[in-house]
Amino acid sequence: MMSGNPSIRTEFPYDVQKFSQVSIPLLDNVKLAATLWVPNERHKSDLQSAQHGDESKFPAILEFLPYRKADWTSVRDELRLKYFSGFGYVSVRVDIRGTGNSEGIFDDEYSEQEQKDCGEVLDWISRQTWCTGKIVMFGKSWGGFNGLQMAALRPKNLAGVISAYSTDDRYSDDIHYCGGCIAAGEALSWSTQMLVWSACAPHPQYQGGLDVENDKWLIMWKKRLEDLDPLDSIWLKHQTRDNYWRHGSICEDYSQIQCPVLLIGGFSDLYTDPVFRMMSALTSCEKRAIIGPWGHQWSDSAYPGPQIGILQEFVRWMDHYIKGIDNGINHEPVLSIYQLHPNSDELHSVVEERKGEWLHINHVPAYENERDKRNKNALRRTNSIENQTMEQITLFLTSSYLLQSNSPSQPSSTLSFSSSQFTGMVGGNWLGWGTLIHPDHPVDQREDDGRSICFTAAEHLNEDLELFGFPSVRFDVSCDQPNALLCVRLCAIHPTRGASVLIARGILNLTHRDSHENPEPLQIGQVYSINITLSSTCVRIAAGYRLRLAVSTCYWPLVWPSAHPATVTLHFNTEHPPTVILPKLINKWCV
Repeated sequence: MMSGNPSIRTEFPYDVQKFSQVSIPLLDNVKLAATLWVPNERHKSDLQSAQHGDESKFPAILEFLPYRKADWTSVRDELRLKYFSGFGYVSVRVDIRGTGNSEGIFDDEYSEQEQKDCGEVLDWISRQTWCTGKIVMFGKSWGGFNGLQMAALRPKNLAGVISAYSTDDRYSDDIHYCGGCIAAGEALSWSTQMLVWSACAPHPQYQGGLDVENDKWLIMWKKRLEDLDPLDSIWLKHQTRDNYWRHGSICEDYSQIQCPVLLIGGFSDLYTDPVFRMMSALTSCEKRAIIGPWGHQWSDSAYPGPQIGILQEFVRWMDHYIKGIDNGINHEPVLSIYQLHPNSDELHSVVEERKGEWLHINHVPAYENERDKRNKNALRRTNSIENQTMEQITLFLTSSYLLQSNSPSQPSSTLSFSSSQFTGMVGGNWLGWGTLIHPDHPVDQREDDGRSICFTAAEHLNEDLELFGFPSVRFDVSCDQPNALLCVRLCAIHPTRGASVLIARGILNLTHRDSHENPEPLQIGQVYSINITLSSTCVRIAAGYRLRLAVSTCYWPLVWPSAHPATVTLHFNTEHPPTVILPKLINKWCV
């Protein structure tokens, strides 16, 4: 069972030998740079000998990244990959083509070339004398992405994937676009960061040294600089969900993934929604997920806490699904999730620990994905009811700015609004970096509430409300511009202080109201029915709080604003009143 206070290991079943610069040859004669941690001399144990079998061969773990293994990730790699090798796995950390100390030219993230190279690396590993032929791909963010992408290609030697902070849909849930809007802060900053790393030279000591007669490193560096382009110059050419984004999006066919998968997410991170979707949609493989309160760091050190012994969990999972050890993990609930208990004491931009408790859930409801949206005959499954886990609560918006449980009997009316460009400034970072030096966390939302049109419950909650999954809203709207966006935030209002705590939010470019693939401008004055799915959540809102729904036409700097300030009009009538759907958790196993 998952432990939040694991003991510190000083001795391991295996000693480890490190090889810092191994060259992996590819078919086009490019050589990729790798670091290997290899289990070596063992401590004696008859039980371990019986479990592990042949001492000369081990399963392998591959982490395939562009993040310069010789410097930027060297400390992180040493801490984690060496740990795995101490338990009888060969850890292999490879610099992607054209990055770090690897030869060639880096072209783009998750490209066909990257996948081809990764397939050749997997084949090379499987043919080494120290490998059993079974390989796990491991990583967070980039390494979590390409692990899932390779699993969908089904190379014969890929036996499992550990994927943290990753996505099933490169368009809808990554740093580039949010609800069809350009992700202003994340896309531009990340493109710049990748430009800086890609412009760095390979280490001369791994390329023959600084001898002027052997300037291979300098030739490699100059070639990189000549071919260097910022990645956002590619992304901005693909502002709809076209083939560029479909490539590498496993939601195109989840059934292609058939090896075991372990998913990690965090509620302070960008990539939590995909974990909910993948846990319902991956039906052709063994799967498990852990979702904590963390930002974009490994959850043994990520903030906000509490942290857990995630390396221990990884070893347990691999021991069962890769080595075949019967440790009982396959009989545990498929989802361990940290239920947040939001409160006004945590409304700081840096939060060390979130209050809450761990829940263990056996049944994950089905959620809609992009493939379902494109299939007009598909069952609309967003927030579908799973009797074993959850039920739906419907709330109604009124033209008197109330949020209530009874369907209002009101004459047809409208409310028009246009938000300040500063709306969104207290929303924190979309992708929290999980440290104590980044001001990532959303603070008191009253400032943004004041720049939005708000609908607040008149009554305080008379009992705790537990939500699990994706809230959603449905509005009838019209607009005075052909292009506009809406941001919807669900907040909880403190009973005495009045502080507004962010629970979930969703954004939609209204030209993408029917499809991210074929957007259509708004016809000025025409009424449209709009559905917006908010971000996933798992919270217990205490009795005494009130709920609030805040709607705005801007949300800076999370997304780029519309070309012109827009006034959006909400339409109220008894036949199609604006509604909020809340996914209420009704059954859990709690420890």
